[in-house]
Amino acid sequence: MAEGSPVTSERPWGQEDLLRRLAGAVAGRRLPQSLLVHGPEGVGKRSLALWIARALQCEAVETAETAEVPCEACRNCRMAARLEHPDIHVHFPMPRPKRAASRAKLREAIEAQRHERLALLREDLHARLDPDAVTGLYVAAVENIRDQASRRPSMARKSVFVIEDAERMVPQSASPEAANAFLKLLEEPPPFVYIVLTSGRPDALLPTIRSRTVPLRIAPLPTERVAAYVTEHLGVHDADRARGVARRAGGAVYRAWALVQSEGGESGAGESGAAADGLLAAALDGTPQARYRAASRFSARGARGELEPALEALRIRLRDMLCVAAGAADAALDPDRMKDRKKGSGGAGSPGAPGAGGGPAEGAVLEALGAVDAAMEGVGRNLNPQATTALLLEEMSAAFAGRSTGRAGGTPQFAGVLRSL
Repeated sequence: MAEGSPVTSERPWGQEDLLRRLAGAVAGRRLPQSLLVHGPEGVGKRSLALWIARALQCEAVETAETAEVPCEACRNCRMAARLEHPDIHVHFPMPRPKRAASRAKLREAIEAQRHERLALLREDLHARLDPDAVTGLYVAAVENIRDQASRRPSMARKSVFVIEDAERMVPQSASPEAANAFLKLLEEPPPFVYIVLTSGRPDALLPTIRSRTVPLRIAPLPTERVAAYVTEHLGVHDADRARGVARRAGGAVYRAWALVQSEGGESGAGESGAAADGLLAAALDGTPQARYRAASRFSARGARGELEPALEALRIRLRDMLCVAAGAADAALDPDRMKDRKKGSGGAGSPGAPGAGGGPAEGAVLEALGAVDAAMEGVGRNLNPQATTALLLEEMSAAFAGRSTGRAGGTPQFAGVLRSL
């Protein structure tokens, strides 16, 4: 695991109260069998899901020797920490294997791919798997999950399934029995089976899946807590810089870790930040030529590799614009960037009704955020990145020009930002 990574012995950092409640539920055998762990990017969904799996398999739960679970010392805990426990099954979106001669061969190929990627996670728990590939949780993978869940555990008393990015599950009309079998598994799992789904976009999950799971949200940490993590664990001893990284991280310790690892923690560091700046500039420019140039910079394939991180960075920039439009520039995650943008534009606003800071109005920024949400949904469905970007920029330009796109209703999480200012 990379130095400074935001887990200690695979324990999510900064979530002590949540871990204490979950440990009590596990020790008291009150934990629901089907959980949905959700929260923003970098907040620790994978770490928490694997911690829950380890706690469920901890031998202390069965022996009642201690209420402290996971104990981190028993054989089950040690194997789980190394991602080697035979009764903890971790699944994630993967590319569809090619040239499979039969359904059985396809399932074998998917399982072989899964073990290859587990080996990568053993080296770096926070590795991004297949960032440039078209991936999904396809029907053959769901069939593998169903078959694994039908077998009794081989070493422990429970079988635990961690299924990442569950919104990427791809139901196929040609094979409804597989998707229906997974829903049945969620609704009535065998008594020895626990299922932990993770999702950064729970609203994109099938409603039938959401209704069959108990949601568990990981809340972002306060800026002061993340700044303390940056100072104590990442070695950033300059208080202003540590707080700046914490603000940009938006309460997510892993995002703070990634910022520090990427060019000294500067905001928007790397290609995703530059790409987000280019998208925002093209949308504010408003001309078809600027939009075309910005969209053509992306490949026609592999949306998750290039476009997804750029859209995440664009969300942060629009979130800060929303704060400025609402007259609360101090609440921006990156106030220095907003000041630089205002200087660079000479204080000029957008063609639409200006906000409090002279830029786009609140409603325009909310609509632009709605367009980004729609683009992220397209990325999740592996749509063409160039076409997705072109539509995104067209809608953002229209919003900034005062022409309603009708997207604002799709961003309740950002409307909540306004209420909190």
